[in-house]
Amino acid sequence: MQRLFTYALVVIAILYGSAHAFTTYPHEYFTNEPEPVIPTVRHIALLLPLKSPSFGQAAEVVREGFVAATMRERQLPLPIRIYSTTDDPLDILIAYHQALDAGAVLIVGPLTRDGVSALASSGVIDVPIITLNAADNETGFPPNLYLFGLQMENEASQIAEFAMTENKRHAIIINDGGSLSIRLQTAFTQRWLAEYGHTAESLQYVENPDILAQFREYTEGENNVIFLALDAAKSRFVRSYLSPDTPVFATSQIFIDNDDSLFNHDLNGIRFMDMPWIIQLDHPAVMAYRHTVKARSTDMERLYALGIDAFRLMALTLQVQAPHEISFDGVTGHVRFIHPNHFIREPIAAKFENGRVLLQKPRKERKY
Repeated sequence: MQRLFTYALVVIAILYGSAHAFTTYPHEYFTNEPEPVIPTVRHIALLLPLKSPSFGQAAEVVREGFVAATMRERQLPLPIRIYSTTDDPLDILIAYHQALDAGAVLIVGPLTRDGVSALASSGVIDVPIITLNAADNETGFPPNLYLFGLQMENEASQIAEFAMTENKRHAIIINDGGSLSIRLQTAFTQRWLAEYGHTAESLQYVENPDILAQFREYTEGENNVIFLALDAAKSRFVRSYLSPDTPVFATSQIFIDNDDSLFNHDLNGIRFMDMPWIIQLDHPAVMAYRHTVKARSTDMERLYALGIDAFRLMALTLQVQAPHEISFDGVTGHVRFIHPNHFIREPIAAKFENGRVLLQKPRKERKY
């Protein structure tokens, strides 16, 4: 079949009971050129957009984390092949079918929302797939398609749970009008309003001190909590304009670096949730992998951790009879299955105090 795109296939063969061997198929696919012969063998397929200009760097970091996790395993029942694609949904669909034809019995990926959406809408899924992102429409998913990843929307919902421990009833959400900010607001609000008697409203972030000066009085009130659906820079800018007595919550995008105490000092009092890989370096799973890591940005570190837990989730999926049996403390958080098709991460709670990040234990009781 003719190809209208270019992609390469890299194969990592990790044979049961053998040393790790790396084999590369350096073939490029061009229109009118014959396809290379790929050996057919039962294997695990990892689909990553390594050839994408936009997502290639992120995909490479996920790949590095995945491979690092394999290095700790000496006995795996199946080889692992990494299929390198672009971020074109058609390219991803063709790689998926190519993996099936080559004997894939379980697939990890894709990494992009468009790729996951393409697979979800393609019809019957022949083998289990553990995606590394969400889909645009998460209803009517075919069986065997499971969602896993770093979705901020799930985190916003968990932040709402965290905020409920303050025993307040009214949430004030501050968004910047961007698509991610609106998605975070929606996820937080849906969970918050699911609790009887809760109310919520939103404020628009602007970089106008005269308008922001009104936020302090507006956010005052013993029954209020504040959720910042904002990144670190905007959260830092707006923080001083909020009531100092009202609890403030945010997602992990607020945390950049624990070494920048001056920046973090401006975020004092804000509570958030993040993965152990970033803020709990003495976590047993984190310590098991941290010695192999080179310096990266915080965002890239999160993707590396995703690669590690994607491998661990894949390995457990091969061992259990049903997905609801899976539960483990990962480097991205506690990973468990929820019906109908999600593997969620439960991150850990933290708070900025005196320019540093301190871990928190959310109060379980709620007084309603």
